[in-house]
Amino acid sequence: MPEASVQQENKELVKPPGSVDIAIGFLSYNNAAAIGPTIRAARESLASQFPDKRSVVILADGGAKDRAPEHALAAQGNQDDFVQIAYTVYPAQKISPGSYGVPGKANGIQAIFDTAIGMNAGACAIVDSTVDIPAHDSIETLVRPVVTGEIDFVTPLYLRHKYDATILNGLVYPLTRALYGKRVHQPIGGDFALSSKLVNYLTKQPRTDGDTTSSDADAWITVQALCGGFRFAEASLGPRVLAQHEPAPETSAILAQVLGSIFAEMNRTAAFWQRIRGSQAIPAYGPGFEALAEPAPVDPSPMMQSFRLGYQNLQDIYRLILPPATLMELKRMCLHPVETFHFDDTLWARVVYDFALAWRTRVMDRDHLMGALTPLYLGWVASWVRAVRDDGPKEAESRIEALCAAYETQKGYLISRWRWPDRFNP
Repeated sequence: MPEASVQQENKELVKPPGSVDIAIGFLSYNNAAAIGPTIRAARESLASQFPDKRSVVILADGGAKDRAPEHALAAQGNQDDFVQIAYTVYPAQKISPGSYGVPGKANGIQAIFDTAIGMNAGACAIVDSTVDIPAHDSIETLVRPVVTGEIDFVTPLYLRHKYDATILNGLVYPLTRALYGKRVHQPIGGDFALSSKLVNYLTKQPRTDGDTTSSDADAWITVQALCGGFRFAEASLGPRVLAQHEPAPETSAILAQVLGSIFAEMNRTAAFWQRIRGSQAIPAYGPGFEALAEPAPVDPSPMMQSFRLGYQNLQDIYRLILPPATLMELKRMCLHPVETFHFDDTLWARVVYDFALAWRTRVMDRDHLMGALTPLYLGWVASWVRAVRDDGPKEAESRIEALCAAYETQKGYLISRWRWPDRFNP
């Protein structure tokens, strides 16, 4: 992962105690209001659910200026089971435009991994301290499959309403599922638990692109575990509630960060995913949760307008990325009113694959490329909002599964274009 200088810094700062059963890591970076309650809830959960196991909290601090480390220490209680370390956040990571999440997260995670290895921790968890722990036993749900030795990597499965997480449901989940053959619903969920075997494996893998953002780090870990053949599971953690609220970045910035991280891994692991066909379900752990209340209706008209304007104004760019048949379909879509507007699953999958290829071949600046994808993504969201308007949770989930099937079916198109990028398939 990050540079050797970061690892050396941790060795100087940390003198960990003897072996532990569970190491649970948190990253602090100006999140004092959230980190105390999150650590307290996690500590109480581990103490009650694993009374015969020794758990240690590792706080990786990226230079917080709001007393977040002090809040974390106060929430811990037993200071013998609390270790604070520092990780490097470079100036460019702090001011990166459009970036959200914890800056330099990969460095912080590496620092936690190094410390967990030094403690001979049997299981290691990373918990997003910007998210409220939804239920008292959520941490137990997350780490138990690893503690019992059944699983190497547990990802979160948060309960969301049908209009939430459209980037996840429309792009990240179906794309990673089609590429790597595992149905990991939230591959960049921010919370995860890892076996000592996986932690040791990750610390030995090179990072080539200097990935620094939250989604970069999460995508890299998930894809490494997928390509390494480790045992996967999901933990049902209930609703996902942000503990601190910041202005949301623009959609194009989120796409550049989140989808860009997936495209980077896609480019790095092409030899692996081109051999994968179909997908397999993974085990799910945890209690069932009641469905969320029906969300307020969403008007798709503004998103459709953005789609139409984007198609009209960016045609010269789209001709560099998309085949003529796709351009013709998008043109037809622009003529439909709200009542009949529909973005076909197969067409959307091909659009995403074509943009992945354009990202790989650098037909233009990659941030600008994601900006060009934004109107098309908003068109897909408008279609999704209209389609699920009267759906319950199960019906909406079935639509996501159908979308994933389209990504898998069109994977041959992706492989063909990946190998011969100057040819458009009919």
